[in-house]
Amino acid sequence: MRLIIVLFFSAVILHAASLKEEIANMLLVGFSGTKLSERSMFARTIRTYSLGGVILFSPNLQKRKEVTALTHSLQKLHVKKLFIALDQEGGYVDRLGRIEGSFRTPSAQKIAAMKLPQAKKYYLHMAEEMKQLGFNLNFAPVVDLSVNPANKVIIGFQRSYGKDPKKVVTCAGTFIDAMHQYGIITTLKHFPGHGSSEGDSHEGFTDVSQSWQKRELLPYMMLISEDKADMIMSAHIYNKKLDHIYPATLSFKTITSLLRKQLHYNGVVISDDLQMGAIRNNYSLRESIALTINAGVDMLLFGNQIGKPYDVGMIIRIIEGLVEEGVVTRERIHNANMRINALKAKY
Repeated sequence: MRLIIVLFFSAVILHAASLKEEIANMLLVGFSGTKLSERSMFARTIRTYSLGGVILFSPNLQKRKEVTALTHSLQKLHVKKLFIALDQEGGYVDRLGRIEGSFRTPSAQKIAAMKLPQAKKYYLHMAEEMKQLGFNLNFAPVVDLSVNPANKVIIGFQRSYGKDPKKVVTCAGTFIDAMHQYGIITTLKHFPGHGSSEGDSHEGFTDVSQSWQKRELLPYMMLISEDKADMIMSAHIYNKKLDHIYPATLSFKTITSLLRKQLHYNGVVISDDLQMGAIRNNYSLRESIALTINAGVDMLLFGNQIGKPYDVGMIIRIIEGLVEEGVVTRERIHNANMRINALKAKY
């Protein structure tokens, strides 16, 4: 009943929203600096376009008071609820641990070796810290399986809970429950499984066709069935077993046919950073945006930490043009906004 009510009000909001507003709500972007002046270009961007969200990285995170002031300023500028995201896994990807006076969280691999009460304690501490600092979205947990021992980006950095899907789901569930206790939205990543790769999609094309295994889908299937999948992040990996042309983020077969239809997931799908080498080096910005949206991805992530930052206005104009030309349908934009707004209304 609650979901029906949320979707109803989301539909009312969407009816009144312009195309530009709906497109902006699909964008989650990063920026530079530790402070936000109301006269700054990024502040004007938020006010002008009513963005879906922002992400902060290590360069944005130094002193606690500055971080809290920054997140407060970002939220204050936004008429609607703004996703303020952090990549906070623990271990190698521990943004909180870089903030002055904050604690460090062990890696997923180390957490998996602990007893659950101890793991829960770490994750509750993490969630409380994120809440105090003003974050409401975490791009974690990683549910990639430790399939390929040669994998550096996931297994080498101890970002996986292990090779047993049940163990991974137990640890990820503990993480998610802790985040939810403090109102933090979570993100399962990297669909359909990055643990079988050898290359790093940050740098370039990564083909897992020979190493990927169907059991890498099990954590997603189990967590979706347990209603613990707030958001799912797509990977930029190429897998010809699933799509012989496009990497997962750009693949209708992977996002819509597999994730939505076969795995019955109807929540928000967000892309991994579209500025990563696997996408940027092989597709134009216009082409990657069109393919990503048509694949079934609802939110487009532009971290603006890799290469030259993208202008939000330019991205919006590109998507407006795609809609006007019929390359992307208005219905696709509507559906993405329905999911995004329903998720924002839950927390």
